[in-house]
Amino acid sequence: MVLTIELLDSSRHHRELFCCGQDSLDNYIRKQASQDLKKKVAIVFVLVESSNTDVIAYYTLSAYTIELADLNESFAKKLPRYPLLPATLLGRLAVDRT
Repeated sequence: MVLTIELLDSSRHHRELFCCGQDSLDNYIRKQASQDLKKKVAIVFVLVESSNTDVIAYYTLSAYTIELADLNESFAKKLPRYPLLPATLLGRLAVDRT
């Protein structure tokens, strides 16, 4: 079994039967993930087996910022003095029960 992580392709990856047991995560991958990709709100990556296109797991990444003032002072003084620091947000993460 060879597993690969790929950018979600709604025309290729089968998401209909995905079930992690949490309705909000199940509904997201089935109904909203491709819309978020089109709107460039988030990037959605899926884990699939190379011989099958059923989604085994998925995660989303989005652009994010952190206020320098919100960080621990000893950590913050090692960083550039920008008021907002760029970051990446791991927004959703789910694994199919099977």
